[in-house]
Amino acid sequence: MVLEIIILVIAILLILAAFIIMRTYVFIHKASEDAGSDLPGVELTPIKVDKDLAARHLSEAIQIETISHEDPAENVAENFEKLHKLLEKNYPHLHKALKREIVGQASLLYTWEGKDASLDPVLLAAHQDVVPAEESSLSQWSYPPFSGKIAEGYIWGRGTLDIKSQLISLMEAVEQLVINDYKPERTVLLGFGSDEEVLGIGAKSIVALLQKRGVHLAGMIDEGGCIYDGIIPGVKGLAGAIGVAEKGYLSLKVFVDDHAGHSSTPADSNATSILIRALNKIVNNPFPAKVSMVVPMFEKLGAAATPIMQVAFGNLWLFGGIIKKTLLASGEAAATIRTTTAVTILKGGVKDNILPGHAEAVVNFRLLPGESIAYVCESLRKLIADDRVKFEPLHGNAWEASPVSPTTSMAYRHIASVTREFFPGAPCAPYIMLGGSDARNYYAICENVYRFSPYAMTTDDLSRIHGVNERLKVDAFAVMVDYFYRLIARWSQKEM
Repeated sequence: MVLEIIILVIAILLILAAFIIMRTYVFIHKASEDAGSDLPGVELTPIKVDKDLAARHLSEAIQIETISHEDPAENVAENFEKLHKLLEKNYPHLHKALKREIVGQASLLYTWEGKDASLDPVLLAAHQDVVPAEESSLSQWSYPPFSGKIAEGYIWGRGTLDIKSQLISLMEAVEQLVINDYKPERTVLLGFGSDEEVLGIGAKSIVALLQKRGVHLAGMIDEGGCIYDGIIPGVKGLAGAIGVAEKGYLSLKVFVDDHAGHSSTPADSNATSILIRALNKIVNNPFPAKVSMVVPMFEKLGAAATPIMQVAFGNLWLFGGIIKKTLLASGEAAATIRTTTAVTILKGGVKDNILPGHAEAVVNFRLLPGESIAYVCESLRKLIADDRVKFEPLHGNAWEASPVSPTTSMAYRHIASVTREFFPGAPCAPYIMLGGSDARNYYAICENVYRFSPYAMTTDDLSRIHGVNERLKVDAFAVMVDYFYRLIARWSQKEM
């Protein structure tokens, strides 16, 4: 009897092992089917990027402090005008061939008419504005943040990674296409918002103008994912992350109004203590993690994943808990699989011996696709379970997660295909962008909205975005120019 049980257990284990191996094989095979691998390139006059000249052009743009502020009255309009004049000077052929419009205060829309007006246009985007450099951090910069210094093989300064590099590389690419007498089949648009860093209306104004003209886009691309180098847990080497969606945004003011009093006779509870208890509940009860959100990404990255990750993702029914634990150990990966919560502002009290009658906090949420603002608010209401705690969204600081763009479209496949031309062997996969971008506004006129910046990024580079010593390699910037030169040609074909 004992022997029979042992044989039965061994048989079950062998069947289980075979099933796991089979599922893993299917997973790896599916991952090896790269989107766009069968797409041919476009007959083009090869571009020979003058990387030193291109770097100088980016350097000049970095030196213009196009900082956007929460209060538009604080913006220095002259700086945006300087940038516009610089673009005119450095790209004369582009400005002769394309129509330029200033939309709103300082956003730019360029139109390069295609030969076939019946074809839907494509749009390539970036933003002109940058965040400031904190005064307290200036001494930590190797070179001043708006110096645009070219040194040690890098262009240094605010905007090199976010995202004047994309704006200037697009201008460089179109300038060369015009010089080489390239004629697009479909109209190509360039859209450069002026206030993306403050979640502003520049891109919205461009979209509204295009809507008014009845424009529907075949595809659009903005900043977003890039070539991650060793950042994605369990993935070896380089991997292209193409943004197909971005998380929603919600900033709630959470507040309590109660009777003020003297600190010498404190009540059992007051505005601050009630608020603190509510915030503790919010912070200590994060939204559930959903491994399903990254399955499409790992399905495409599987060929580059470690054997352990291949087995785990090929058999989520068995190893889902391990995958979740692994992803939650990484801040970036953890934010990809859950709606995140962060207390960002806390206010209460005016004097050390007065119990405040009002206390408030701002809690910022980044919503996963599929989880709505209404869902977050209702979850908080049930969690806090205290009618004394009120909350309301900050004006203009709430929007739903974006739709998810398809990975089967020609627009996506061309992005993946061109990426592999410059980064051979790097798999490309769909990615949910954690921050906000202008791209979310374009769903009103386009289903194929993507977010990708063609440069390699390490963990160290990530810390430089909005941080100290933002920089981009001169050689990497030259690749960006060549990348968009080829992508624009592909996207502007008749068959796209």
